[in-house]
Amino acid sequence: MAREGADYRLVILLVGLTQLSVTIDFSIVSMALPSIGRQLQIPPAALSWVISAGALAGGGVLILAGRAADIFGQRVCMLIGLSLFATGSLGAALSPDLPVLIGARALQGLGGAILGPANFSLINTLLPDGAPRRQALSVFGVMQGLSLVIGLLIGGILTTQFGWRSVFLLNPPLAMLAIVLTLRVVPKPGPGRRQSGSVDWPGAALITTSMALILLAVSRMGQEGWTAPRPLAMLAGGIVGFGLFFVAEARASAPLAPLSLFGRRNFAAANVIFMLIMAAVGGVFVLLNLYMQAGLKMTAMQSGLGMMPYAAAVMGSGQALPPLMARLPHRVIVFGGFGLFVLGLVMLALFSVQPNYWIAIALGSVVIGFGTTAAFMVLMADATSDIPPLQQGAATAVLMTSQGIGLPLGIAVALSVIGLAGPAGGLAAFRGAYLALAAMALVAVLVSLLALRPSSAVPRPVLGHP
Repeated sequence: MAREGADYRLVILLVGLTQLSVTIDFSIVSMALPSIGRQLQIPPAALSWVISAGALAGGGVLILAGRAADIFGQRVCMLIGLSLFATGSLGAALSPDLPVLIGARALQGLGGAILGPANFSLINTLLPDGAPRRQALSVFGVMQGLSLVIGLLIGGILTTQFGWRSVFLLNPPLAMLAIVLTLRVVPKPGPGRRQSGSVDWPGAALITTSMALILLAVSRMGQEGWTAPRPLAMLAGGIVGFGLFFVAEARASAPLAPLSLFGRRNFAAANVIFMLIMAAVGGVFVLLNLYMQAGLKMTAMQSGLGMMPYAAAVMGSGQALPPLMARLPHRVIVFGGFGLFVLGLVMLALFSVQPNYWIAIALGSVVIGFGTTAAFMVLMADATSDIPPLQQGAATAVLMTSQGIGLPLGIAVALSVIGLAGPAGGLAAFRGAYLALAAMALVAVLVSLLALRPSSAVPRPVLGHP
C-alpha cells in the first residue's frame, strides 16, 4: 500500500507540473509582448499572432490528440507532447524574427494540445475515486492560480532584467522533469488497455480545419468587427465543417469522437457549460487588465500585481476543493461556484464606474476566482468520471475543444462591446461588457441546474507499474 501511495503522489506531481507548464504560457507571454514587439519591430496588428498562433495550432488538433491518447496510450502522448512543447519553447527563445517566432509558438500549441487530454485523463485512469483523485483535482486547480502568479510577476521580472527571450526558457526544464516523471509513473499500455484501430483521418481533417476556421474567425472578429465579411465566411465554413464532421463520425467504423459520448447527459451539458464559462473567463481576464491600464492608468507591471487577489482566490479555491468534494454534492459545488462567478461579474459591472481599484477590481475578482475554479474542476471530473478508460482521451479532448472555442469568443464579445461604445464611453463602457459576459455565465448556471445529474463515479483500477 505504501508503494501505491508513493505512486499516487508522483502522478499528482506529474499532473500539476504539466498543467503549470502549459497554463503559465498565456500570462507570461502576455507580459513579454510589448518587449517582443519593440525588439523584433513587429507592428501591433501582427503582434497578436504571438498569442493566437499557439491557440490556433493547438485548438485544431485537440480531438485528434485525445483519440491518439486512447489508441497509443497516455505515456506516448505525454512524451511526444512534452518534447514538442519544450522544443517550441526553445525555438521561441532563439527566434530571430516574427515568422520563426510564430512557427515556434505553433509548435508549443501543438505540444500543449497533445499533452492536455492525456494529462487530465491520468486523474481518472490512474487514481482511484476518493482522496487521491480529489487531491489531484485540487492540485490541478491550484496550478491555475500559481501559473497566473508566476506568469504575471516572474514574467515581468524576467522580461525587465533579462529580456523577453528568458520567459520562454522556463518551459524546457519543467518539461524535462515531467518527462522523467512520465517514464516513472505512467504505465506502458498493455494488450488489454490499449485501444486497437486506426485513426479516422477524414474526421481528423474535418475537425482540425473546422476548429481552426472558427478560432480564426472569432479572432478576426475582435479586430475587424462582428459583421466583417471575411470572419463571417470563416465562421460559416467552420460551422459547416463541424456538421460534416458529425455526419462522418456517424458513419466511421472507428470514429475520432464517438457520438455515444454525447448520449451521456452530464458530458453533453458540460460541453455547453464550459463553452459559456470559458467565454466569460477569457473576456473578464482581458477586461480586468484593460480597465486597470486604460481606466486606472496603471502600468503593465502594476496591472499584473493588480491581478494577485484573483490569483490568490483561484489558489484558495483549489485548496478548499478536497473538503468541499467530500462534504457537498458535486452538483451543489458546480451550481454554487458558477453562481458566485455571475455574482462577481455583476459586482464588476456595478462598480466599474468607480475609479478605485479595491472597489472596482479587487472585490469582484476575488469572488470570480474562488467560485469558478472549484466548479470548473468538479464539473471536468464528473463529466468524464463514467467514461470508459479507453475513451477518456477523446472525452477530455472534446471538453477542451469546447473551452477552446469559448475563450476567444468571450474575448471578442468583450472587446466588441468596448469598441462599440467608442472613446466617449469611458468607464461606463466596461459595465456593458461585464454584463454581456454575466449573461453568458448565467445561461451556464441554468444549464448546470437543469441538465446535470448526480455523478455516478466509480473507482478506477489502482496503479500499474511502468
